[in-house]
Amino acid sequence: MTPRRPCSTFVLAFGIGCAAFAAGCSDNGNGPNGPTATLQVIHSVTSVAAVDVLVAGQTALSGVPYGETRSAAVPAGSHDVVIRPAGTGVSEGGATVSFVAGGTVSMLTVDSSSIINPWVLTDTGSVVPSDKSKLRVVHFAASEPVLDILRTQPDWQTPIGVMFPFNYQAASAYLQSDPGTWEVFVSSWSGGVPVLSDTLLATGPIEVPAGESRTVVILDGESGGLQHEVITP
Repeated sequence: MTPRRPCSTFVLAFGIGCAAFAAGCSDNGNGPNGPTATLQVIHSVTSVAAVDVLVAGQTALSGVPYGETRSAAVPAGSHDVVIRPAGTGVSEGGATVSFVAGGTVSMLTVDSSSIINPWVLTDTGSVVPSDKSKLRVVHFAASEPVLDILRTQPDWQTPIGVMFPFNYQAASAYLQSDPGTWEVFVSSWSGGVPVLSDTLLATGPIEVPAGESRTVVILDGESGGLQHEVITP
């Protein structure tokens, strides 16, 4: 299957680097200044080249480029999160987000009437049995409001639908299979049951070990077409 439009590089990321916020990164959810959590941000608004992320009024991440993922350690607790174009003093919008010590909050950026807001990915159903793997898909490609999205999984190599219709800003449930190789295929919406037709994007193999999960985020390409990010969890 040859993509009709160019696909971007596959990125498997828990974040590229771990930026310091207050106490810095911690493996056990604690830092010198108290319990910490991990904030993971995927910048998904094509009209803004890069964003800064503020948590409780302090800069947690600077200059997150479009289509990439960055992570930072943040204090545990409920905090206001503001996302704004990089290097600006804009402070409109935002949301209050709960950060659990030792946990991870993943969020995307959303353009709401020219104000950049956080969109939090919930992890309902993300607990994985020790002998299984899980994968879900999130549609954040604004240029394609409805898509057909299919996948293969370790125990089934014929492409099958993830869910339909797959609308913009929708997130699928976690799909469960054996540990091993998954792959996601994206096509224009067929108007009914998802079909693998003129492929817009093929992720290539996504390895998910036993007891782990991955989230595939579909995004607009920086120069046309579609691209994707794969994040943990």
